[in-house]
Amino acid sequence: MTAKQNAERYDVVVIGDVFCDIATMPIADYPERDKQIGCEFMLKIGGQAGNCAAACASIGLKTALICKTGNDVLSQWVLSELQKVGVNCFAGLTEKEELQHPGITVSIAFEDGSRSMLSDRGANIDLKEGDVSFELLRKARFVMRAGHWNTEGLFPTNKKILEFVKSAGAYIGVDIGWSAYLGWTTHARRTVFDLLPSTDFLFVNEAEINGLSEKKERSGAYDLLDNGCKNVIVHGGARGSSWISNEFEIGCQAFNVKPISPTGVGDVFNAGFIYALLEGEEAKECLRFANACAAEYISTKRRGNVFPTLKGVENLYK
Repeated sequence: MTAKQNAERYDVVVIGDVFCDIATMPIADYPERDKQIGCEFMLKIGGQAGNCAAACASIGLKTALICKTGNDVLSQWVLSELQKVGVNCFAGLTEKEELQHPGITVSIAFEDGSRSMLSDRGANIDLKEGDVSFELLRKARFVMRAGHWNTEGLFPTNKKILEFVKSAGAYIGVDIGWSAYLGWTTHARRTVFDLLPSTDFLFVNEAEINGLSEKKERSGAYDLLDNGCKNVIVHGGARGSSWISNEFEIGCQAFNVKPISPTGVGDVFNAGFIYALLEGEEAKECLRFANACAAEYISTKRRGNVFPTLKGVENLYK
């Protein structure tokens, strides 16, 4: 780390996965077996950490990203795109020959707003403690640990990282995502439950709550609180979002927009929530601003990396 970088402070430091997403524009349904249909594709930044960092920077937060990539063209492209939107990337390079590419996801979007994904974790699974600068974490107001399942190399040190951040006085957010590789086994769930006592904000959707706690949404969220998490922030899609703690439970309606690009929308929501929280907004407004960021993102037709801006979110408010 250079002297200049050492002196910099950040609103947000995101730790986790970066992907190259190959996403379709919405289609009606899958083609039949051995059939082919035409559709439009777009190439974009992906990964929970990559999307969240890009969205944080786009709405004006000073943002750093700790990640790991390969040394191939796709890795270079993803890092270049992140830097274009203002993310300061602290990216390690894997030495493993079979992992010389970033995560790659093929995301198929449907006209009803849903999507299906096929993912290869690539170099993300080689992200380890040695790639994480604890001095950088000390300089953050908010540390976001995202892409938990895609970065298994950090499993042995996740708890240490979060406890260090907690001692430094920053907010801690965790977004685990869907356990596509490990499933929802007792061991897999334990890797998350061990982090909850240090977690200020756990970002999850309903399916993730059910998989993690094995209970329904509301009781599942309180199960997570009982295990030490301070606040559960629930992505509800078209039904909006909610903030559940032991002191209160607040919901906020989604904005009524046409879904065009659903992949990554939860990560953009997280970025909006972090922005509003750091601005000192009340709970309801944090959810509303996050919903607005998500709505602007999901309703934008694009060919490249276009993330919400303050001006765009303000126009949606109006």
